[in-house]
Amino acid sequence: MPKSKNRRKVKSNRVAGTGAQARLTPETIDAGEGGSRSAKSEAGAPVKKKSVGPFEFYKQVRAEMQKVTWTTRGETMVSTIMVLIMVAIMSVFFFSVDQILRFVVPRILSLNLF
Repeated sequence: MPKSKNRRKVKSNRVAGTGAQARLTPETIDAGEGGSRSAKSEAGAPVKKKSVGPFEFYKQVRAEMQKVTWTTRGETMVSTIMVLIMVAIMSVFFFSVDQILRFVVPRILSLNLF
C-alpha cells in the first residue's frame, strides 16, 4: 500500500490513559515503553489503575481518533485496483496450472514403470 506523503512521526511524552504530560527523566528514558519496570510504586506497593468514567473515556477515544492518519480516497482507489488486478492475474495463473495438471497427471499415472 502506498504511503502517504503527509505522514509524520510524532514523539509524544503523554502518559497512557490519562491525557497528562509526563516528565522525561533519565529513569523513564532508560526504562522505555517496554522496559523492565513493573507496575509498582517506589515503596513497592502495586499501583492501582484509576477508573475512567464514560465521558472521559469518550473524550480520550475522540482524541486518539484525531491522531489517526487516514488514507485518502485516491490511495484507497489505487490499492483496491491493485488488489483486483492481482486477483485476476492469480486466477488466470491457477486456472492455467490446473488445466496443465489435468492433462499431465493422468498420463503420468497411466505409465507402467515396473
